[in-house]
Amino acid sequence: MNKKKKRKQLEDRFWATFFSIDVPAQFNELPSHLHHVRMRLWDKVIDEYLELMVTQVKSINMLDLDETDITNNGIAHLAKMDFIKELRLKGIREIDDDCIVHLNKIKGLELLHVKGTSVTIDGILKLDSKPELKELFFSAKECEITKEKMLQLKKLMPGCSFTIDGKSYYFDNGEFAD
Repeated sequence: MNKKKKRKQLEDRFWATFFSIDVPAQFNELPSHLHHVRMRLWDKVIDEYLELMVTQVKSINMLDLDETDITNNGIAHLAKMDFIKELRLKGIREIDDDCIVHLNKIKGLELLHVKGTSVTIDGILKLDSKPELKELFFSAKECEITKEKMLQLKKLMPGCSFTIDGKSYYFDNGEFAD
């Protein structure tokens, strides 16, 4: 099968699976903004699906990619969008600190969920200043969480609350909530 035909089949399967759209009949009817996209419900979500999505969809309020098979390259595709308010990447082992360069390009992020990925606190500290970020969920080994690193995060994202491995971090006393 030639490359063009294989790509067309992938595209048709993507739109039919995720958006119940019969391509090409309804191709001109694809929305440029979506409220909520929950891809975690589907088997085998790959980077190429995100690449296809951003050809038509320019903004998403909430994109749930939890426990999918995307990689840092998939995040690079998302950076082409006008904005994403909530990005949920929980449990994606292929996502690591190398995705930070792409996350920095995503506009409008108010919630970022990278718990259970290979993104470290040192990677998160490489995020550009994100004053619009309100909630950040991530994982870290207890020995990696220092008061200094948490204060750096607070400076980068002053209005943000931090939840580390399911526990809220409080700056008043430098401790976690139970």
